[in-house]
Amino acid sequence: MKYGLVRLIFIFFFFVLLIGVSISPSIIGNVENITNPSIDYFSINNYTENFRLLAYWNFDEGSGNLAHDYSGHGFDGAITGASWTAGHSGYALDFDGEASNVNLDLYSQNLGFNKTDDYKISAWINSESTESGVIYMISYSSPIPIFYIKFNFDGTLQMKMQSTAICELIINSTDNYNDGLWHYIEGIYYGNKTNPMMELYVDNDLVGRDSDWLCPMISIQFKKAKIGMATYDSEFFNGIIDEVKVFKLPEEPPNAPTITGPDRGKPGDNIEYKFNAVDPNGDKVKYIIDWGDNTTETTALNPSGADMIVPHTWSEKSDYTIKVHAQDANGLNGPESTKTITMPKNRAITWNYLLMKVLERFPLLKKILNLNNN
Repeated sequence: MKYGLVRLIFIFFFFVLLIGVSISPSIIGNVENITNPSIDYFSINNYTENFRLLAYWNFDEGSGNLAHDYSGHGFDGAITGASWTAGHSGYALDFDGEASNVNLDLYSQNLGFNKTDDYKISAWINSESTESGVIYMISYSSPIPIFYIKFNFDGTLQMKMQSTAICELIINSTDNYNDGLWHYIEGIYYGNKTNPMMELYVDNDLVGRDSDWLCPMISIQFKKAKIGMATYDSEFFNGIIDEVKVFKLPEEPPNAPTITGPDRGKPGDNIEYKFNAVDPNGDKVKYIIDWGDNTTETTALNPSGADMIVPHTWSEKSDYTIKVHAQDANGLNGPESTKTITMPKNRAITWNYLLMKVLERFPLLKKILNLNNN
């Protein structure tokens, strides 16, 4: 009797030990505790060294009807009516004020920008004209949205950004520059802030600034782009233009989102997952989710770096892979993140079944416990 009790106790503790080693510590899964990384946005509102060269027409060809883009992006412009002449550096293009221009319509969307972008245009100009004339313009065909720098009839300069009929920024210089001398102009648009701002510089001096809230716009709305004339076939520039450069702070897609939520669950349960992606430009993001069960979901736009909690219910037992990527307000898609969740199938497990499995694995134990019926 005493020996039988000892043998039973030994079996019990040996079995508990094996159970503790072989069974995972949780059958319902875990929730990841992920702390969102701090976001350190750099500011360029007082300087522009972070801008990247988008296009560069130096007009140094000296002949032909093509203005090559030396940025490496291939935005070559078709020259109509303008003649080659000595420039501020090398050659330049002399525009006649009647029909001459450089047509860049093929690249208007590339040269366009979003409301939240930062953008800069620079050029050397020389004119004695008393007529209004556009130096650089990009626009939609209506023509809003529109962005340009131009000469006014009195030789002052005007810079304008208009996203809708009621939303615009505009600068007019006080001094006039139609004096037949070379002048370096630089127009800068800062969009990555609550109230976008424009600044106009002439010969490195600030001549005007404007800031206000703007209605949304995106780069794909721009359908036309011209140097030397307005995109709506008027305001032809009369004078010389040289060394035109366009810069833009690159619009980047959102980062891969983090996925926080259970690894396991039960069919029919409403399980919540937390998604979080950071957009380098600070744009709002939405999440496009594939739940792995032939259902997809797209969330509303959410601030960059803020948690978005989305529930989902799976109806069958299986393993599912959640796939999600973030898309910013301008339609740029970021990289994909994945997470697997298991809906385990139930198993009828009995003590006898487990004991038999233990004894099969350790045949010597059967002999020690004298449980072999040979």
